[in-house]
Amino acid sequence: MYEFNRKKPVSINLSCPLGSVDIVSERRDNIKVAITALDSSRQDRESVNNTSVVLINDELIIEPPKGSSYLRSSTRLNIKARVPIDSSAKINVASAVVKCDGRYKDLNINTASGEIYVEDITGNLTLKTATANSQIGAVGGKLTARSASGNITFGHVAGKMTVRSGSGNIKIATSSNDIKYKSNSGNLDIVSVNSGLISCQSESGSIRIGINPDTIALLNLNSKTGEITDEIDTQGNIDSSKSVTLHLNTNTGDIHVFKALAESFQNKR
Repeated sequence: MYEFNRKKPVSINLSCPLGSVDIVSERRDNIKVAITALDSSRQDRESVNNTSVVLINDELIIEPPKGSSYLRSSTRLNIKARVPIDSSAKINVASAVVKCDGRYKDLNINTASGEIYVEDITGNLTLKTATANSQIGAVGGKLTARSASGNITFGHVAGKMTVRSGSGNIKIATSSNDIKYKSNSGNLDIVSVNSGLISCQSESGSIRIGINPDTIALLNLNSKTGEITDEIDTQGNIDSSKSVTLHLNTNTGDIHVFKALAESFQNKR
């Protein structure tokens, strides 16, 4: 167990080839880091003993031994850290379960496979994954995400979004800013938007977007062979101060624009 006295947020720089990463960002006056082996192999036990955990100024560095390429890629560790609330983190893993509970300022996560769970980010999120499935809570700032085949689910996203996906499906609960989206065969599902410029392009993936009831929607929907369904009612009482513009294009994928439930944006940050 490593322990440092620290009340202010830190910037975590963490790498873990295989295993699990469990970080909690909460109200506390110290930092605690625990590293254990995933199993009882000699290699993993030696990696635990040789993993570097240091606090330099505002940066907490957690780094397994470098060694040979084989040792780096096959080291299997369980890394647990408890840090002050509103800390930031840069996490690089090959294949691991990454769990970030609590509230963070900024997060940058890069993984090939595994699973990702994030609770709350007040700042920016950068997410890059190949096959890992991800569940992300609220994002208060800018979001940049790229996935090859992993599915990603987001809560409320307040900042601008840039999302690219190969075959992974993307679901966003609510959005109140600009979105740029591009995919090959992955599907996009946005439960509700209430403002911004939404530009989406997909080959065979479907696009489903709900429009908040009190928002004016300007629609530009195009598909070569996919079905287009527009269920937006332009009549009725609409607050003209809120508007969203949709440019949606697919080759064979379907496009569905519908009226979202009025309570979709309740209790959103």
